[in-house]
Amino acid sequence: MKIAVFYRIDFEETRARMDEEAAKLELDLTWIRYKELKVIGADILWREINIADFDGWYFRAVGNELEWSKLLQLYAKKHNIPVIDDYLLSEGPLRRFKSVMSWQLQDAGVKYPKSSYVESMSDLEKELKNWDFPLIVKMSKGGRHGMGTFFLKEMADFKNLEDKLISRDEMSEAEGKKGIDLRGFLIQEYIANDGDYRVMTVGYKCIGGFKRMPKVEKLVLNQSEGNSVGLTEVPVKIAKVAEDAARVLGVEIAGTDLVISDKTGEVYLIEVNEAPQFKVFEKRTKINAPRIILEYCTKKFRK
Repeated sequence: MKIAVFYRIDFEETRARMDEEAAKLELDLTWIRYKELKVIGADILWREINIADFDGWYFRAVGNELEWSKLLQLYAKKHNIPVIDDYLLSEGPLRRFKSVMSWQLQDAGVKYPKSSYVESMSDLEKELKNWDFPLIVKMSKGGRHGMGTFFLKEMADFKNLEDKLISRDEMSEAEGKKGIDLRGFLIQEYIANDGDYRVMTVGYKCIGGFKRMPKVEKLVLNQSEGNSVGLTEVPVKIAKVAEDAARVLGVEIAGTDLVISDKTGEVYLIEVNEAPQFKVFEKRTKINAPRIILEYCTKKFRK
């Protein structure tokens, strides 16, 4: 079976593990970076290969490749090519924005922190005055390893947040990179907890998870920080919320972050991440994530 894996940034360890398990399953994985694609007439090609010739497509990430994502969405529908994740053929790549995810989850009744969305820094400053602290602010376009997630203890922290984002923007431009788009902010209530859970779901089914110990609450909440421990069994109520959320969003392969409220004992979904990395997951749980993912791909694409 020939599977095209679309990606934006090359994470060598993730790629090596996928290739290792693909070889054992006798699968032909072809890694295709978006910028290597081209449209010739009515066809989309990669190194002169028509990508309609693959048995299925697995999107490891979409990121800011919105134009290619839309073209590939249209091409997949035209040629009846099965795709992972489901949301790419329905809502499309705009589902990745945290504002859209927040809307879908709350509309479906998934337990989610109280949220508001504003466009500009000035609107963010005004809206924060209507909230109780502490709280969380997220950039709607996200950021790797929680670098787009911020913890504000009090209103005075807004100035620190503003300075931090402007500094990042100026640094990017100085390095010749595209600056940060300082617009689109999601405000969320802070759910006090004794640590967060990372659960991996494949085909909307929980395959395992681990718990990360509480981190030092600072301005930038780096999700990769803090010690973590594998779970022999994911609590049923945690697994159910993770599975429900993945299905609502159409994310077939997901790494979902959840917490249990110290006050109410209820499970709150914090975030659903598409195409998660699995280095820490495998280390903590001893579960062969890439093999399960590829077996799921094979089963879906054969249908």
